[in-house]
Amino acid sequence: MLAPPAQADISDTIKPFVLLGYTHDDNLLRLEDGQQLEGSRADNIRQAQAGFSFERPVGRQVFTGSAKVSKVSFDHFSQLDYTGLDYEGTWQWALGNHLNGHLGATYSQTIAPFADFHTNERNLKKQKHNFGDIFWRFHPSWQAHAGYVSDEFDYDLASQRFNNRTEKATDAGIDFLAGTGSRIGVVARRLKGHYPYGLQQGAVLQESDYTQDELKLSVLWRVSDVTQLQFLGGRVERKHDLVAQRDASGTNARLTAQWSPRARLRFSAAAWREFTAVESSVLNYALGKGGSVTADWDLTSKITLNARARREKRDFNGVLASVLPISYNDDTRGLGAGVTYAPTRNSQLNAQYNRDTRDPSNRLFSSGYHANSVSFNASIQF
Repeated sequence: MLAPPAQADISDTIKPFVLLGYTHDDNLLRLEDGQQLEGSRADNIRQAQAGFSFERPVGRQVFTGSAKVSKVSFDHFSQLDYTGLDYEGTWQWALGNHLNGHLGATYSQTIAPFADFHTNERNLKKQKHNFGDIFWRFHPSWQAHAGYVSDEFDYDLASQRFNNRTEKATDAGIDFLAGTGSRIGVVARRLKGHYPYGLQQGAVLQESDYTQDELKLSVLWRVSDVTQLQFLGGRVERKHDLVAQRDASGTNARLTAQWSPRARLRFSAAAWREFTAVESSVLNYALGKGGSVTADWDLTSKITLNARARREKRDFNGVLASVLPISYNDDTRGLGAGVTYAPTRNSQLNAQYNRDTRDPSNRLFSSGYHANSVSFNASIQF
């Protein structure tokens, strides 16, 4: 099935595909060393996926999207079996020579991660994402832009409904455009988060609604044909509607770099210091500080090797000040490597190894773990 004779695509616009996957994880629920549930820590996961992607230009407008359905089953924790749904669509629009932008939406239904909430009960996570932006190039070297993003998160388990939330962000900015393709500008952003269910701490109901204001410098520097740097960072203030003790402020920033010294060799790296969501029954956000490196090498026209490393320290100091004044953080590290083989233009075989480790400074709110996984996937596009 994965190596049929060469043939024409079914359509230039719609690309159907199927995927079969198998994963073995030696610590599926991300439990502490020596801890287990239902007599096991490991499990085998099977996935069957089918869907399609499309791209359709209409004049200067471009419509793209995809939809897929996944059937995922577990050998041991069979109560976690679920059907995943994903779809997305984007309209890349243009009006005249000076106005352009994007309008789109995505939806995802998958099982919630186990890294912060270790349960053997099925907990589906549903996310709706809507976005739109507009760019106005009012001068050959200057453009103004504005955007809107809405995210809605919903969790099946009653014990995790504290994490149900809606986050809406609006932004506006201005950029100077260099002739080399580089740009520099400033962007102001307001993010409002609403949690319909508060966190119950004994007899106290802890509200979590917040408003986050940001003013950041935005830079895209095309250093050369093979090197590109991108930076977004500045001052951020996060204020809660009722409990000022949980407010936080400071510098948030993200720097990414891409380097391709050879046509077949690509490197990317990132470093960040940002407020990030936490999916647990105790906490809902933290200050994350970390970095990552990835590498891809096209060994031949059909074989690609990849490797990655990631590390992030999450700082909860001050976040729980109104509940319990305690110094708390954790350190998460991840390593991965894999190989992809494309026997034909429209088919792929992939093998991947991943190792994840977490070390907390205090186990009152989180736990450490070690986990290793090996996965194999086969896909074909018609």
